[in-house]
Amino acid sequence: MATFGAKALTRIATGSQAAFGTAAAIGTALGEVLFSETIGSLDLGVTVDLGETISVGKRTAIQASQPTITGKAPILTIAEGPASMRTLPLIFDAIGATTAGAGPYTWTYSPTQGDVDTLVFYSFLVTDGVQKYLVRDAVPTEITMSTDANGLLQAGATFAATTAATSVLAFPTAIPANPFVAGRLMKLSTDTNFPDKAGTGATDYASIYNFNLSITTGVGMVTALDGSLTAATAALTGVLDATLTFTVASNAAAGTTFPIADIATQKYLRLYGLTTDSYGVYILGSWEIENIVVLSADNEGVVVNEVTCRLAYDTTSGKSLEVVIDSPLATAP
Repeated sequence: MATFGAKALTRIATGSQAAFGTAAAIGTALGEVLFSETIGSLDLGVTVDLGETISVGKRTAIQASQPTITGKAPILTIAEGPASMRTLPLIFDAIGATTAGAGPYTWTYSPTQGDVDTLVFYSFLVTDGVQKYLVRDAVPTEITMSTDANGLLQAGATFAATTAATSVLAFPTAIPANPFVAGRLMKLSTDTNFPDKAGTGATDYASIYNFNLSITTGVGMVTALDGSLTAATAALTGVLDATLTFTVASNAAAGTTFPIADIATQKYLRLYGLTTDSYGVYILGSWEIENIVVLSADNEGVVVNEVTCRLAYDTTSGKSLEVVIDSPLATAP
């Protein structure tokens, strides 16, 4: 498969599509530039049958003019970079997030548990600094977020798409305000039931050092015998899953809140952080503790425990995960 490697993409802009198969309008005054280090790669996803099993009685395995393209399934990977509270909601908008309020605007991704959510397809205009490509019908298959005490909250995503083609479109020129959350502003709270944004009944936990969150959205491209080499559409064809890993100080608080006896038990966790002007992110979830590695390492001389959790459906609330982002962005571009 043809691939433009990591760091090849020096600029990325995006816009939401009105429908599958119709590219979003992106231009000097249209679309949204993703503010991050824009480290990424674009895999064209073209698969080719070289015809090596076709015998015509010649010694050479591959006959010129016989190879056939059998499919096109581009993958756009945006590696983790600083997460802007302005553009982070767009990743979740693609899988069914809703927005409400006014300045900050609250975007809420609360996936339906007994049914599927309506996808919003996105177009991306990407460049390596010289050539530009338009990626159409993109939806995220995986979303990651992480941070530690020495940097900004990071986010990345992998998008499945149907087409990638060279483009002459112009990038948006506007440079709006993009709030970023410092890692040290993130907090972890524990609760006795599924947590809410306000933190009602939640107890802050003071000894967390870093976290890594990986969300598998369940999105899959639907390929069919429909007369086209590209996917017929995309849909939520797989399970929603997530893994949350974080390290905590190996102290008395850890022995009470995350003891080794709690492996395979349910935990309600609220991971959140806000800027001074009230923009931020809330990761609310029901989790099963999969593993606790005690005395796993040290963090600047402090011995820490590593806790690994898997997303779990909570029968009482009827939820498993919510991601709430307070953003300056009112609507998707």
